[in-house]
Amino acid sequence: MVNFIQVLFGKDSHKKRVLPRVETLKVVVVDFVEYGDYGFAEALTRLLQKNPNFNVRLFDEPFDKNFLNLQGRNFFDLVDAGNTILQKLNADIIVWGYQENENIRLNFQTANAYSDWDNISCSVLDSLFVPAEYFEHINFFPEILTNLITGVIAASISEQRIDLKHLKQKLLKNVINNLMSEKPANNKNFMFSPYILNSVGLIYLAFYQKELSLKIFNDIKELFLNALANQKQIMQNVHIGCIYKNLAQLYEIALRQDLSGYWLLFREAITNYRTAQKYLDHYNYPYDFSQISFKLSQLYFQYWKFSNDVQALRDAVYFLREAEKTYTQITFPELWSKIEGYLGFYLSLLGLFSKSDDISMLAIRSYKNKQQVYRKELYPVMWAKIQENIANVYYNIGKNGRNKNAFAEAIDYYQSALKVYETKKLQQEITIVNNSIDKVMKAWRA
Repeated sequence: MVNFIQVLFGKDSHKKRVLPRVETLKVVVVDFVEYGDYGFAEALTRLLQKNPNFNVRLFDEPFDKNFLNLQGRNFFDLVDAGNTILQKLNADIIVWGYQENENIRLNFQTANAYSDWDNISCSVLDSLFVPAEYFEHINFFPEILTNLITGVIAASISEQRIDLKHLKQKLLKNVINNLMSEKPANNKNFMFSPYILNSVGLIYLAFYQKELSLKIFNDIKELFLNALANQKQIMQNVHIGCIYKNLAQLYEIALRQDLSGYWLLFREAITNYRTAQKYLDHYNYPYDFSQISFKLSQLYFQYWKFSNDVQALRDAVYFLREAEKTYTQITFPELWSKIEGYLGFYLSLLGLFSKSDDISMLAIRSYKNKQQVYRKELYPVMWAKIQENIANVYYNIGKNGRNKNAFAEAIDYYQSALKVYETKKLQQEITIVNNSIDKVMKAWRA
């Protein structure tokens, strides 16, 4: 495994980075088993406490751990229980443990696990399997596995956590350097397991997501493809879905970095995300499915911009609707409002190009939904921007059917936005809205 990593990544992982002083990461290890005390969680706690960058504590309070088997419709319980522990202990990350036969399956959860849509995300379902016997002799725990656990912990930290960003990069850099210098493991078959390969791929992807070169892209892709090539070693289909999701994330990052093969990257990102959803279905794994749906909507919209394929715009709307099913107004108000804003924009374009007033009215409804979160009294400028967007839709409806009532609605919405801009003395916005009102008036009189 170590030789494989060294061949893949060579000296690229030793780039010098200047990082400021960082804080410690608050890690909670959750007791592993429901019946009996085998000491696995205590052993992992002691192991992680050796890292000076970790502040580790054990959570051994009694609770129903049945949902940790990842089987059936219990994923909401898993995420909710984790978020409760994170909040209660003011922790940054949880390390879940669950015994499956002769192995301990480790999973990692942060409060932002399913809310950071613009960066690499580690699913709570991403699993690292460790032979249970290793925890019985913790002083002889393989160093390469210690590095992998540390690396996945660091990779799981959301980019939204600006306060932990430097610490995350420091930990990832140290892990990568350690992986490069490790001596080959005795159990080579184990180290080449798809779970290990997927974990290493996640670590490198999290570290290089802002500066992904073509070489690093190909090296990480090989890790994920090798993991998928060993599907006979994968214990549950959900784990296959996680690898496809991570492979799709790699292609998505490559698109943002403008690597070569633009259309191929689009196709592979979309294909692998959709394949992941076959394993991470909406019924059993709603958060992963819906997060992927949002990412697919963005990809299809970008594809539409370059191809003018209206079906791609329809697909973008469809996948936003899928994301909307899980990211509801009650549970995720800010993310729901973000979805509604995108829906309003995409539907307004679809209504314009298809000349459908019905679709345009759906766009208006979505914009108004967004205003349920961004209310005028709390977010006056954002509210006014949405009023402007609604006015634009009414203007297009008016042009499409010479509809004077729609023109009148457009004027009303523009004027309500204008009042806010005038109060806030936003001269640029005032000029834009006045020009828009003049445009509507000319169309109305024509």
